Amino acid sequence: MTKVLIVDNEFEKYQSHLEPIFPEIEFTYVRDAADAEPAVLETEVIISIGRWLSGDLAAKAKNLKWMQCNITGTDHLDDAIAARPDMLLTNGRGIHGPQMTETTLLHMLALYRQVRRLTKNQETHNFDRFLPKVLDTRKVAILGLGAIAEHMARTFKALGMTVYGISRTDRPVEGIDKVFSRDNMAEAVADVDFLIALVPYSEDTDKIINADTFKAMKPSACLINVARGGVVDETALIEALNNGEITAAGLDVYEVAPLPDESPLWDMDNVFMTPFTGGRSDMYAERILTVIEPNLRAYVDGKLDQMINIVE
Repeated sequence: MTKVLIVDNEFEKYQSHLEPIFPEIEFTYVRDAADAEPAVLETEVIISIGRWLSGDLAAKAKNLKWMQCNITGTDHLDDAIAARPDMLLTNGRGIHGPQMTETTLLHMLALYRQVRRLTKNQETHNFDRFLPKVLDTRKVAILGLGAIAEHMARTFKALGMTVYGISRTDRPVEGIDKVFSRDNMAEAVADVDFLIALVPYSEDTDKIINADTFKAMKPSACLINVARGGVVDETALIEALNNGEITAAGLDVYEVAPLPDESPLWDMDNVFMTPFTGGRSDMYAERILTVIEPNLRAYVDGKLDQMINIVE
């Protein structure tokens, strides 16, 4: 019998959905990752985000054959993969479009509608009718053209925006008005009102948005980072905001998380922040099950070539 370990604080949602469908599987559930190690040593499959899965623990898990990571990015599993290169890895690609788009839109509106100012005015009973900006007719560039970007592009287009894409190669993408290669980053961001960081973190994308990028942007432009903290040079961002090279930033991710108390970002009036919640939603389990269920069926049936979202 295949042994499957699910580590998630909402494991009941997985349990009620999967157990009736897979009576041939022995499921084990752990809510707190700190309690996962004993079960890991015996399991064949792990279903979890897996930030807790170290290289040492993966090496000890002699029966482990497949890891279903429940988010898209898998850079946090590099040590585990290095320890167990024989382990099959799949991710959650394709389920994050709605929540990531809504988080990005929240940041864009928060900056253009000056939500921080509105909140302070409400707290002080200040009826201040300032002039807000609209998103209609603005230009936005998305760095990283995956499934989430395609969902974002449709939403931005519906709001009357022009959408650029920045990718490894200059290639046409449905829903994107114009695509630039990463080598042409300066040209891509020169006239945009928003630059959206959506690219996965890797050695190639470390600080890909940096001082040169901000210098190439117009002073009225805004940066939104919903990708990974490391793709933006945070020191250069703070300098650009203080020097007026760009006007504002919306941040959901940071180079160090939680953001240290001493970071200047906390107190900057032209920064809107959320605490790494872009990929989360109240419907997350339901959405990731659309990946888990077919992958489990293919795995149990021995049809590994039919599994989706395999990470090479």
